[in-house]
Amino acid sequence: MYALRGSILALHIFGIVYWIGGLLMIASLLARVPDEVGLPKERFLGVARRLFETTSNVGAAITIALGLVLILTNPPVLRQGWFHLKLLLVAILLFYHVRFYRRIIFLEDHPSESTRREYSVIHGLVSLLLIAILMLAVMKPF
Repeated sequence: MYALRGSILALHIFGIVYWIGGLLMIASLLARVPDEVGLPKERFLGVARRLFETTSNVGAAITIALGLVLILTNPPVLRQGWFHLKLLLVAILLFYHVRFYRRIIFLEDHPSESTRREYSVIHGLVSLLLIAILMLAVMKPF
């Protein structure tokens, strides 16, 4: 059972890296959109959308599905304070996930309505969320 749980945990961590890596790449791409004109701008948006649909959505699905499996294999974790905080941070990450999707859709119709600063800030926030989630999961401080 321990080996199976370890494998599920490893794949869960892979999902996190895949998901957040995709979000960080999308933030970097969208930060470049305001500097581009014409076809390159459309290409950046197309790449961002494909990256979102393939990398971020798949990573989020893997992370959430295997996270639920891990909870089912260890229900007492639901009574631990660090885990509640981790779930809150994951909910915030899901908020940014949906926000990215909505921004990509909006920018496809209004490509001039973005700023580099907006996506630089989001990139930093997603990075901080990743660090905080990993610290909580590894250190279990509460």
